[in-house]
Amino acid sequence: MKRNKNWWSHLTKEERSTLVYLERSANMCGSMGGYLPDDCSSCSACGNPMFGSGGLCPWCSSELDELIRKADGE
Repeated sequence: MKRNKNWWSHLTKEERSTLVYLERSANMCGSMGGYLPDDCSSCSACGNPMFGSGGLCPWCSSELDELIRKADGE
C-alpha cells in the first residue's frame, strides 16, 4: 500500500517512530562483536545476539511486520 497520510494515521506516534527505526535498522548489518562466535551477530535494532549475519532478529522482524500490517489496515 502507498504510504500516504491515511496510511500513517493507522499508527500512533510511538508506533510510527518504531516503524521507521526498525526499517532503517533492517538495512544495516549487525555487529560481529568479539565475544560472539563466528556464525553469530547482534540484531541491528535491539542488539540481542542471534544466529546468522546481519539484519533484524526474529522478534524485531515480527514487530516490523506487525506494524506494517496495522498501517495497511489489516
